[in-house]
Amino acid sequence: MDFKEKEMNLELKEQDSEHNKKKKEEGSPKRKKGCFKRVLSVLVLVVIIGFSFFAGRQSVMTSNAYGTGLNNGKILRKLSMLEAFAGNYYLNKIDAENVENNIYKGFAKGLQDPYAEYYTPSEYQQLSEEDAGKYNGIGISIAKDTDTNYPEVVSVFKDQPAYKAGIKNGDLITAIDQKSTADMELQDVVSAIRSEDNDKVVLTIYRDKKTKDYTVEKTSVELDSVTYKMRKNKIGYIAVSQFHENTDEQFDKAVTDLESQGMKSLIIDLRDDGGGLLTTCTNMLSRLVAKDKMLVYTKDKKGKKEEFKSDSGKTVDVPMVVLVNGNTASASEIMTGCLKDYKKATVVGTTTYGKGIVQTILPLTDGSAFKFTIAKYYTPKGTDIHEKGIKPDVEVKMSDKQWKKAQTDDKADKQLKKAIEILKK
Repeated sequence: MDFKEKEMNLELKEQDSEHNKKKKEEGSPKRKKGCFKRVLSVLVLVVIIGFSFFAGRQSVMTSNAYGTGLNNGKILRKLSMLEAFAGNYYLNKIDAENVENNIYKGFAKGLQDPYAEYYTPSEYQQLSEEDAGKYNGIGISIAKDTDTNYPEVVSVFKDQPAYKAGIKNGDLITAIDQKSTADMELQDVVSAIRSEDNDKVVLTIYRDKKTKDYTVEKTSVELDSVTYKMRKNKIGYIAVSQFHENTDEQFDKAVTDLESQGMKSLIIDLRDDGGGLLTTCTNMLSRLVAKDKMLVYTKDKKGKKEEFKSDSGKTVDVPMVVLVNGNTASASEIMTGCLKDYKKATVVGTTTYGKGIVQTILPLTDGSAFKFTIAKYYTPKGTDIHEKGIKPDVEVKMSDKQWKKAQTDDKADKQLKKAIEILKK
């Protein structure tokens, strides 16, 4: 079976394994002290399978051919009974399409896989449009704040509509166009923000114990996932925010430019990078690791192993440091783990998130799609980092307050300082 790789990111980041399902009261959100659990974008492999949806449905009606343990006949009989009751007695008009979509979404939720989700055709189209790093929106990444259950603004992209409107990292979106977001799934939040019904959206933002409405215009947003510069002592610095389709090209351009400037060492900043495309990650690693070296491998439920190797002839050969934190996840952990295993880089920061599993997005013939976990991945030395993360070689902790200040002041960035100190030796 052929695999085509795809990512899910930008406005949406996936829910972590400790998703808080508690309902919260309306009013001022209350957060617990300490580090917030962020929701992460994931490493996704897409399986494209041609089949007849109707024929497949016919198959599951008669038997449980796939070993899921579901009694399909019983389920269909009960659904028919519920439909009959609702059709005869339910007071309001029934939105049949909405009911059907939520049946599928319920199946995904029933797997108890925090990364499993059913996407309607419009939702899946949004994700597909985002693969190239370009989409219609306001220029933010959001996550589920598990303490309040509200969506949190994880990052605001510079010079985009949300940035210009005054939205900031750490803001909680408590309502969209006056509709509460307290119990909304992230995909529903994304859809509400990006709705084509109007060219503006009103976000109710909770910040510093105060609530305020912000009107934000929508536009075509194109993102640069790689930023770089040459620092003092010919230390190159590259920050990677996501692994999009074109991130590997941007990364190669950055490395090549820094090399032309006489780069003597390199810092790769993967802090708050929630991951993305596997091929993008392996292409980037091929610029750093010698040809034919194994970069990562996966194993599915049957133990089938798939290896991914470096295929580049032009690798960087300078001392390196990789910066990581608790929000470094998935594809960015693959890069970190690989460089650490081969002692190509010193890892500085705090233990990474620990997402060592792979999801697949299965496109269906009606334009919808189904995502679920299919495999684990391992570092070249065979390390399983899932729910463990990668421990840094040099631990440097930063509080939320310090991290926030470091976004605009390099002098406040203790982890970056340590990286530079290591490379200057």
